Amino acid sequence: MQTGNYSIYLWIALGLVALGSVYLIIEGYKVHKLFAESVVGKLVKALVLVYLIELYSLGVVTYAFMFFYPQGLSVLFPIIGLWIVSLMFAIFAVRSAKKDVVSLVSK
Repeated sequence: MQTGNYSIYLWIALGLVALGSVYLIIEGYKVHKLFAESVVGKLVKALVLVYLIELYSLGVVTYAFMFFYPQGLSVLFPIIGLWIVSLMFAIFAVRSAKKDVVSLVSK
């Protein structure tokens, strides 16, 4: 398996993860700012921090694996896909929590 053929897709996926992470940080900050003293604000802050630490820790290990064992690239594609899916799930969870709490507070 040639590394050059697949590495472009892995770098594109890394870019998507980076952009999604920035968006998650912005949304998480907005929710935390609205509800900083409540349980929701603290949970969202913890969710975002823990998720990003885990995501990028896994990313460092995965990319190290890619450079030290290029034949294992086929193992990395499902991991990269799970990165993107879990990031989308975290973004939707934060947005949903924000919407639900705003509707509860406005009643």
